[in-house]
Amino acid sequence: MARPLRHRIRFGFLAVATGVGLAVFPEGSHAAPDWELVELREQLADLSDALRDDSPLRDQNLQYLLDGMDIPELSDLAIPAPAKTGPPEPGSIRWTDKRYALAAMSQIYGGSGNKLVLEAGRPGNHEAIEITSGDLTLSDLRDRLTARHLGRDPDTGASVLRVPLVIGRNAKLRLADGDKLYLSQSDGAFLVNFGRLEVVGGEISADHDHDLEAQEFSPFVVSVGSGTVRLSDATFRRLGFGYTAKFAGFSILSHPTMAPTDRNLIERSRFEDIVTVALVGIRHAEINGNRFFEMRRNPLLIAQSPDSLIQANLFSGDSPTNAVRVANGSSNSIVRRNVVLEGSRAGLLVTAGSDNVEISHNLIWRRNGGGVKLNNVRCGLVEENLILDDKQKGVEIRSSESSVVQDNRIIGNANAGVWVSANEPQNLTYVVGNLIRENGSGLSGASGGRIAMQKNDLRNQFPRFLDGDITWQFREIIDDLRGERPIILDSGGAREAHNLAPEDCDF
Repeated sequence: MARPLRHRIRFGFLAVATGVGLAVFPEGSHAAPDWELVELREQLADLSDALRDDSPLRDQNLQYLLDGMDIPELSDLAIPAPAKTGPPEPGSIRWTDKRYALAAMSQIYGGSGNKLVLEAGRPGNHEAIEITSGDLTLSDLRDRLTARHLGRDPDTGASVLRVPLVIGRNAKLRLADGDKLYLSQSDGAFLVNFGRLEVVGGEISADHDHDLEAQEFSPFVVSVGSGTVRLSDATFRRLGFGYTAKFAGFSILSHPTMAPTDRNLIERSRFEDIVTVALVGIRHAEINGNRFFEMRRNPLLIAQSPDSLIQANLFSGDSPTNAVRVANGSSNSIVRRNVVLEGSRAGLLVTAGSDNVEISHNLIWRRNGGGVKLNNVRCGLVEENLILDDKQKGVEIRSSESSVVQDNRIIGNANAGVWVSANEPQNLTYVVGNLIRENGSGLSGASGGRIAMQKNDLRNQFPRFLDGDITWQFREIIDDLRGERPIILDSGGAREAHNLAPEDCDF
């Protein structure tokens, strides 16, 4: 009998290790092969390959998928327990006009894409169903709607909604384990939530694959203002179109006149072939233990959403841009114990005034871009991550103040292990206690201001320790490859450092 995949990932490297062990090290390195690292690279490659093409493994949580891998940065990884739900309360429905729901979004998020939504389905038909009160289940909807509005998919048996559905402010839609609700693309179906969307074990998907090249309507799920979500072991597929957060596939959007009364919680769920999971203007959101596959833009966008927790998620497949983007003032958020496998551009991006964000205990492997990027933020913390084999920079600090890069393993990245640029001359970036090896260069600067350094292990960073405008300070590194002496490095030279952490940050 074939060994289970997770065990093949664990032990499969033995047959090939002797052939590839030395090849992973740059020419001129004096280091002996790190066999644990060779094994991990093989395991990650096996896992990434196994997760392609709708593998059953996509339904497994990250803890299961990493079983047998030795990754100290993820040693305390935990996945939330499955959610439990209480009995539903009887609900009521009525007919409404889909333009009312679009108007609520358009007041805040503009009119882009509205024409496609209005023209989707039968010409001139603007009718929608609204749940006005109580709880409705998928079974309730089947009992109350005709096949013209809620039919069946002949291949899967899933319920196919052929009309837009609105959840009112005092109402809830509940999907349980085994429930599948498909939204009909040809009929212009979508779901707008002003109340509560609760999916525990169920699925909401478009009924057809979306043409990636076509700029046309595709079903979407959006919660607006008072609308909140509770997802656990849920599945969302093939949703979203265009370039705005409101039609991105799965969105939660704030509204100034409709405050939510519940918290948003997204956990243990699977998102696949969606434009983006977008949270805009949401406080204290929790995105915990989810899996994202083949997303059409950045898999997860957190914008104007402070105090968010993004934890224990898996990002895998060919997404064209950042796996996680924390932007537009999403300060005091935490990005922790996530795994990013492949994809393009920087895996984790913090930008546009999202200050005091912690990026810790993540694994980022083999991106076509870089690992972690901080751009135009203050007091960003990049701590205890494993950033491995990316095609560009390991950690990039750009136009950012009081950034800390601390206790990471930054290994095998094609460009600089740590890149600092576009900073004011008086600004300090703190690079402390990192293992930096096998990268294109160890540290690189381009108008990077000052870099405070100590305890960085560069013994296996041959042949290029420094690059950019700090290249000529290489003697300071060669004479102290373990970084025992605290120094401040800039393009003009090096001097003793007296402070290895910022005094004006919250961490």
